Amino acid sequence: MALAMLTFAAVISPAAAARREGGSVTVNFANNSDRALSLATFTMTRGCLNGSQPSEIAAGTSASWSSGPCFGSNGSAGNASFRVAGETVGTVQVSWDSPTTGPNSYTQTAPGGYVISHSGGEGSNPTVQFTFDCNSTTCDGIPDDWKRNGVTILPSDGSDPQFIDLPKMGATVNKPDIFVQLDWMADETHSHALDPQAIRQVVEAFKNSPYNKHSPTTGINLHIDAGPNSILNFDTNATWGALSKARQLTETTNLGTVDGNGNYQWDAFSKIKTEKGGFVSSGRVPVFHYAISADHLWPGSTTLGIAELPGSDFILSLGALASNVPQIAAQAVDFMHELGHNLDLRHGGDADLPNNKPQYFSVMNYSYSVRGLTAGTTTGIADYSREARSLNEVFIDESNYPFSSKNYDVVHYCKNDPKGPFITTPRSQGWVDWNCDGVQNRGVVTADVNGDGQKTRLSGHDDWSALRLRAGGIGLLTAPLLPDLPTPNNEPTMEQEEGILPLDTTPPVTTAATDPAAGRKDYFTTDVTVTLTATDDISGVSRTEYNLDGAGWTAYTGPVTLTTDGRHELLYRSIDFAENQEADKSLTLRIDCEHGHEHEHEHGHGHPSGPNA
Repeated sequence: MALAMLTFAAVISPAAAARREGGSVTVNFANNSDRALSLATFTMTRGCLNGSQPSEIAAGTSASWSSGPCFGSNGSAGNASFRVAGETVGTVQVSWDSPTTGPNSYTQTAPGGYVISHSGGEGSNPTVQFTFDCNSTTCDGIPDDWKRNGVTILPSDGSDPQFIDLPKMGATVNKPDIFVQLDWMADETHSHALDPQAIRQVVEAFKNSPYNKHSPTTGINLHIDAGPNSILNFDTNATWGALSKARQLTETTNLGTVDGNGNYQWDAFSKIKTEKGGFVSSGRVPVFHYAISADHLWPGSTTLGIAELPGSDFILSLGALASNVPQIAAQAVDFMHELGHNLDLRHGGDADLPNNKPQYFSVMNYSYSVRGLTAGTTTGIADYSREARSLNEVFIDESNYPFSSKNYDVVHYCKNDPKGPFITTPRSQGWVDWNCDGVQNRGVVTADVNGDGQKTRLSGHDDWSALRLRAGGIGLLTAPLLPDLPTPNNEPTMEQEEGILPLDTTPPVTTAATDPAAGRKDYFTTDVTVTLTATDDISGVSRTEYNLDGAGWTAYTGPVTLTTDGRHELLYRSIDFAENQEADKSLTLRIDCEHGHEHEHEHGHGHPSGPNA
């Protein structure tokens, strides 16, 4: 027995014994991109998994797993694939093979817009490091090399190769870039080209944003090519000039149709996009979003735009704007709204419903999607939400204004207001009459503040931090040319926007009438009934109050009758739903019923009526 053991030891050398004990492998996976990864498939082709595999790898985190020989297998091997959040084409794939004899091997692939590599992995029980990342420093989908040197693109329609001079267009490696080509419809009488000030407003909103992913500084460089004469650099006022490919399009009243389910059909848009000499021929598909500023989307439509979500195509249909809406502000807000859909934002942030959330200060919100946000006297502001603040409709403290970092005024539903039903309360007021009863309540109230017929917890959303800059065809040399067909139409209409009242800063006006009409010097010889009537130009009258002979303010619910002889002073005022309070007004009345006939004899008859008669 001893001899046999010695013979065995002599045949198997220490190095060979170590090699035979190998075949285990540890896989470390670092997700350095801006997207979460979810497990699609995991297969062991040889050996066994030790423990469990990760189901999700969040952006900016790492995961690991290990495998080894089992049941006499020759080492271990396997493969895993992961879906990239927000991507519809391609998966991240990795494989590993660590046999007990022979070299170890590894493979990896990434979908367009991303890169993946591996390091390490040598030896008998190796550890291999896979690193997944965006294809650009700032994860905007545009490769760094393109930004530094430009890129030559071979258009898919057979047009000649096109050089995209990104450095001259202002692209930077260390700050994210978004490029948009904006074509516009026009004829001899009018044009749908955006006002330069509207374009400036959107560019500056992105520049001054708090976005700071994968970048040493905050903000995003937004480049909008709206024609050769449009501004390329608002710091120097340099124009796009020869770099521009944006063009005027033939005016048509409607750009497209809807199907039987109300979904928008992109056929008319796609025809323009792909026609020879158009956007596809320019070679810009892997770099630029493509937008058209048109009249209406389809016959009878008052929808103000539509967009892929996420994606790289959108339409502005500003011909549906009402005449009382400030045009420049509406252009900026609508542009930013539709581009936001391309960047994966919805009307409630991460979902379309519930909508009209008062504390969600974003142009994606119906409540702020045409007239924009307001901050006191500054109106028509284009911005995405900067924080995720929730609001519980069951327990609302009226003394707690939902302050935002930019001090925006709040729009909320007010069912008692016949003009609204959405009214604006200025931040300077410091509180909100959420239940619209005309007074500031102590403690908590319950109210449907977004008008959806429910009382729930309304979640907030930080839009800027959630933007997905790599969307649609951006960064892909084999980019899809056309939008997915069709697109559900759930964009706000002009009718819906007209139910959202602008900021009300003017108090109501109250008038008083007496019955009978007053005699000379406001003398009355009978009982007097006073009727108060109030009007308000925007938000509507919330309440009217009166104070008779210093007895204190009382809610006015109907005509007030005075029956006591003597001099009376009636103070009165009204407050609107925006809590603008009218300055106190006064009415002096002198009643002398006991000597009424004497007064009539003294003053005669036929005097003019009214309080100052």
